[in-house]
Amino acid sequence: MPQAETRVITLDHPAAMEFDSTQSQEIIRIGIGVTRASVRNALFNAAAIIRAPRWQPDVILNGHVVTGPAATVLARRYRARNVLYTFGKEVAGRPEMTAWTLRRSDAGIAVSDFTRSLVVEAFGGRPLPCPVSVIHPGVEVPPAPETHSTVRPTILTTARLRDWYKGHDRILEALPTVLQSIPDAQWIVIGDGPIRPVLEERTRRLNLGDSVRFLGAVSDEERDRWLASANVFAMPARYPKGEIGGEGFPVVYLEAAAWALPAIAGNVGGPREAVLNDQTGLLVNPESSNEIAHALIRLLSDPTYARRLGKQARSRVEDGFRWEQVGAQLENVLRATIGVDRR
Repeated sequence: MPQAETRVITLDHPAAMEFDSTQSQEIIRIGIGVTRASVRNALFNAAAIIRAPRWQPDVILNGHVVTGPAATVLARRYRARNVLYTFGKEVAGRPEMTAWTLRRSDAGIAVSDFTRSLVVEAFGGRPLPCPVSVIHPGVEVPPAPETHSTVRPTILTTARLRDWYKGHDRILEALPTVLQSIPDAQWIVIGDGPIRPVLEERTRRLNLGDSVRFLGAVSDEERDRWLASANVFAMPARYPKGEIGGEGFPVVYLEAAAWALPAIAGNVGGPREAVLNDQTGLLVNPESSNEIAHALIRLLSDPTYARRLGKQARSRVEDGFRWEQVGAQLENVLRATIGVDRR
């Protein structure tokens, strides 16, 4: 939004100084030395109110339901409009907080139709107190990639190893079937987290040997090298019963699409909006390792079909998911909200 003056209040981060030095807007970092979510959120809200700059913004873009208290206080202090961003998991996990925050907002933004439906559920199906627009996330689009080529047929997954709903376990269960048809296939796993040791132990029990490689956290450059060379991106995310989780709109599918990489995703919720079945990838029952295996075999054994899906995936990203396009949609919502009289 080149015509807007923007100031940001956010959490501190080990890489903050390097990142902030490349930005044009003022960024206020707040360090919170606790990990317990409720305490961290309360301290951040209080610190954000205290450290907020003395100026006169037209609108506050509130990036999470848990920062609703700070956004509400600052909107009143500045006499500014208040717009809430929603993503998915936080709405399902905190429906009361979502409803409380949206009632004190002038507009809302959801990253998918699925996320918007969760917001509606938070209100028990009653009319929403303000308009909630759907704006999908964006992605950086690299130069046109070369034809995907690795020494071995390669499946790639990039995701934090923190939540089972991402589907790493189901891919592991599918791999023995895949290897029966494509013995030299390999699965590259980028990301780290507490469930990694469990996944590595299951890999050993299944005798998958060098067919699976856990690379941990890697640089953006190394991640991009794998996106440019892999044959299939796979993350069959699911919505597990009894667990708060699931994807509102997984950006990793867009990142793969930007590199002309077809994706395998769960036929549920947000992933159905990020991946179009038989157009940009394949949608599967995320609980079925058999369906996942057959989808992987289909894409790895038919490179012409896989390339067609990948090309269509990249075209879709180029046409509607570039950050400048997403930014323009956001700016339209913010300017429209500023122009609306308060109720």
